[in-house]
This record gives sequence, C-alpha cells and structure tokens, in this order.
Amino acid sequence: MPAKNDIIKNTQCFVLDMDGTIYLGDRLFDFTTEFLSTVERCGKEYVFYTNNSSKNADAYISKLKNMGIAVTADKMLISNQVIIQYMLSNYAKKSVYIVGTRYLIDDFKAAGIKVADGRDADMVVLGFDTTLTYEKLCIACDMVRDGKKILGVNPDLNCPTDGGFIPDCGSMAALIESSTGVRPEFFGKPSKHTLEYVKQCTGKREESITFIGDRLYTDIAIAEGTTAHSILVLTGESSLSDVEQGGYHPDAICGSLAEITDILKDIYKL
Repeated sequence: MPAKNDIIKNTQCFVLDMDGTIYLGDRLFDFTTEFLSTVERCGKEYVFYTNNSSKNADAYISKLKNMGIAVTADKMLISNQVIIQYMLSNYAKKSVYIVGTRYLIDDFKAAGIKVADGRDADMVVLGFDTTLTYEKLCIACDMVRDGKKILGVNPDLNCPTDGGFIPDCGSMAALIESSTGVRPEFFGKPSKHTLEYVKQCTGKREESITFIGDRLYTDIAIAEGTTAHSILVLTGESSLSDVEQGGYHPDAICGSLAEITDILKDIYKL
C-alpha cells in the first residue's frame, strides 16, 4: 500500500465527497475552506462529488455559496448526471417513471428524457426520494413485477444529518427488492459509471485521482480494483472499527481534511 504522504503528493485531482466530509448537514466544517485554498496553492485541483440524488447540482452550488464557497458548475458533480448520461446513451427514447424529488425529475426533463407519471412508463428510476409515498412504491413495484427495468441513482443506505442518519436511496431500493426480488443497477459511487464520468469531467488519468470521503462502501469502494486512490476521513459515517471489520480498504485514513491540509503544507513547504 502506498504511503499516505505519497498518495497526497502524487494526486492531481481530489474528488471530494460532501456531507460528512466538507460539511455535516448545514454546518460547514471549520477546516474545509483552508483545505480548498491549500489544494489550489499546491497547484492541484479538486471537484465535489455527491451521491445525494435528492437535490441537483444547482442546489448544491447554491448551498456551497451560502456557506462561503464559490464553485463553478464544472466542479460540482452529482450522481444524477451520471445516470442521465447513461440514459441518453442507452435509453434515450424510453419514458421513465421517477421515484424521486422534484430536483431529480427536473434534471431528467432538462436533459430531454421523457418523464411519465405512472405505470405506462417504459422503465423506473429510483433516487433518494425525501418525498417518498406508499403510492410511488406500489407503482414502482408493479412496474418491476411486469418486467420493466429499474435503475437506482445511488446505493447509499443512509444520509448523515446533524441529527443522525435518515434512510437513503439504497434503503428504498432494498424495500423494492424485498417486494419484487429485483435489485436495481446503481450509478453513483462506487459504480464504474461514476469513475468513468469523473475521469471524463476532470480529464485526469485514473492513477492521479484520489477520492476522499467518509463512507467505506461508496467513497472508498470506488477506487478498489482500479489505479485511483482513496482516503477515508473520520468526520462522517465510517469509523476505525468499521475499517477493522474488513470488506473495504482505504489507501489512507485521516481524521479529517485538516490532516490532509497539514500534509500538503509540509510537502510543499507552505
């Protein structure tokens, strides 16, 4: 396993998870701004990437702006974009029933994908639906039992908040799977679709990309079996005991982004 300092030194682009990594809920971590400025001072790049499909890129750009972080659209990546790109390449003429928020629906419509209101749609897309109703679940399950394809935006089981955790898209998918026996294919981290999308958007070689995040089965798992790297931060969902239980293996572990900032400053004598 490469040394932590070597990974950080050789990284050209850091791919930053958001909730649990740069902020928690609506509270920006006090070390985030310094980390971002230090990355830039070192001549490196960063992009934000969130699996949270309950919002869209514009909403996150606005949220970061309200926190004092100005970010351009090219630096704000989200799982919605990954699945939409796949849909346009593979199912452009299909109509979709979306179990998701208005943000996700609007993203699909803006991309020119036909969104249908019910069972007559050709396929189902499941997102992190904070407006979930029993009726939506019934429609989705009926469609899946009728043999229609279901795709999931992100596999996260829980979303961290200031008050704890709330069920995310992966938990909603588990409910549908329990009812129908069908598990959707997912497109957010850790899917190969997201890795390819990040490479496309950043223009960086795989080995020069490092994913930073707080969740083992998404932020860390995406780099496993690839030449990309991963750094787990302990400011969100996963703990050291989770790592010790095995299953996912970060290339490095840091207490927070503040530790990475200190390493960068030491390497580049800032």
